[in-house]
Order: sequence, then structure tokens, then C-alpha cells
Amino acid sequence: MNKLFKPVVLAVLLFCIQLTPVPANACVEGLSWGMDLASVERHLGVPLQPVVEGVSRDLFEIRDFQMSGLPVNRLRVRVEDENGLKQLAYEMDYENMTEVLAGLRHRFGPPVGTSVDIDGRSPQQQWIWHTGEDVITAVKNEERRFLLSYRPSLLDPSFL
Repeated sequence: MNKLFKPVVLAVLLFCIQLTPVPANACVEGLSWGMDLASVERHLGVPLQPVVEGVSRDLFEIRDFQMSGLPVNRLRVRVEDENGLKQLAYEMDYENMTEVLAGLRHRFGPPVGTSVDIDGRSPQQQWIWHTGEDVITAVKNEERRFLLSYRPSLLDPSFL
């Protein structure tokens, strides 16, 4: 009986750990991947408005938001009914880009990858950080504002 009890308890414990929201350390302090919409709104202190784009019902935004003293033109979150918070993205003016990139580099080290893509119209620069739990992508494009996107990592770097 005891030999059967230990593996069952271990399996239940591991299953419970998988259901617990994982801290989203790279994005807004205190948010966790998997949080429901009401919890995200409560944490940010503002109601989020649904974005009417095509058929996506899980995309919400707030405009003219302050984050750590920096003005954010638009904050968008993807909150799925069954999986909760899945992605977070900020649009900022270029004047704040240097400070944000310097802060990310200080906190997480140099970016994993950088690239310059020229598609014939305008150059685009991309910086990517993999924090172990999050993937952070920063994009600079002359046609759009500075964009910063966070999503949970699907890859465990210890397996590489």
C-alpha cells in the first residue's frame, strides 16, 4: 500500500504545480501568466477595453497608460478564457526606447538575438531576450512606434 501511495502523491503534487500560475517576472511586477482578465485589471488598476479586430475576442487594451513613470501609448493583453494571460505588449514613443532597452539589458543581460530586416520600405530592428520564463521582443520600425512584447516561454533552456 505504501509503495503505491508515494507515486500517487508525487503525481498529484506535480499536477498541482502545473496548474499554479507562473510569475511573469519580465512584465509588470505582480502579474502572472495565466491570470484571468479581472485579476489583470485589478492589478493594473484600470479597466481594459476589448479590441475589435476581426474575430479575436481575447485581445484587450488601454491607451495612455503610465508604467514605472514612462508613458505607454497603448498596452495590449491577450487573455484567453481557458488559459488566462498569454501575452502582453506595449507601444511607446521612441524617446523612451533607449531607457527601456538599457533597463532590459541591465536586468537580463545582452539580448539573445538582434536583427535588422530591410523589407524594401523601412528598416526594422529587433532585440530578443529569453529570461527562462519569458520571451521579450522589442521592435523598432520607422513606420510604427517602439513595440515591446512579452509572452511565456515555451522552451525550457535547460534542455538545450
